[in-house]
Amino acid sequence: MNDDADSFESWTNPLFVGGDRGARLAESQRYGEVLRSKVAAGWALGTFVIEQPSPATLGALALAGFDFVIIDMEHSALDFSHLETLIAAGQSAGLPILVRPCGEDPGLIGRILDIGANGIMAPRVETPERARAIVEQSRFPPAGNRGFSPLTRYDALQRPLQALNDSVYLVLQIEGRGAIERAGEIAAVPGVDALFVGPYDLALSLGVQPGSTLVHSAAGKLAESMPRSLHLGIYVDDPAACGDWAARRFALQCVSFDGRMLSGAARSTVAAARQGMKRKDRGG
Repeated sequence: MNDDADSFESWTNPLFVGGDRGARLAESQRYGEVLRSKVAAGWALGTFVIEQPSPATLGALALAGFDFVIIDMEHSALDFSHLETLIAAGQSAGLPILVRPCGEDPGLIGRILDIGANGIMAPRVETPERARAIVEQSRFPPAGNRGFSPLTRYDALQRPLQALNDSVYLVLQIEGRGAIERAGEIAAVPGVDALFVGPYDLALSLGVQPGSTLVHSAAGKLAESMPRSLHLGIYVDDPAACGDWAARRFALQCVSFDGRMLSGAARSTVAAARQGMKRKDRGG
């Protein structure tokens, strides 16, 4: 049996750099722990970057007060050539950044984490076997089998393998009838931080319209059956419903997304301007 002091995870980085600059870089790499703490405290408010993937968008979302952001590669044209810039822009503004990957290539999750993401939101997880594969790709031994390269950014971490294992925040999406039926088995896989209900795809799977009470009922039953130690999340269209979902244990919430918020604010601005012109024409 290996001595814990000689374990791979406890390896001390011989190139470790301390001081203020090292501490700032180390902090950004451990934002997954910040997010985990916020969810455990009762509520973390996030959103998706899908249609407007730019550093300016990440800065605007940080200034708006979001607790975290999910950069979506599943439903966007975003590729790896821009991902690192977006992650860095969000983290520089203090935002934990998760990435939702597209595809199930065994090397995909490790590559996203090496680029600097604080965690993963894995879509369409239907079985505990798939959940185990995602955990293995997300964590270094002994928790998983993620490959390690001594990247320069890791020189800010005294024990990078342990620090990164502890800080990766791993969210699995429950989006189908089969996933709901096997949610207990999926949740029991060691290394899973949260289950996140995708209400639109769940509605498609159940054969009902988005917003159906059947979807809400399925989410509620899921929450009732999950252990208290597991974090639960959900996508929310209406911000006014956040409190209701939080009361039902869904503390990891994503509200709207970048393009929808831009469109909504633009429509409100135009409507207000036209209303002002109507008052002018009436002499008011």
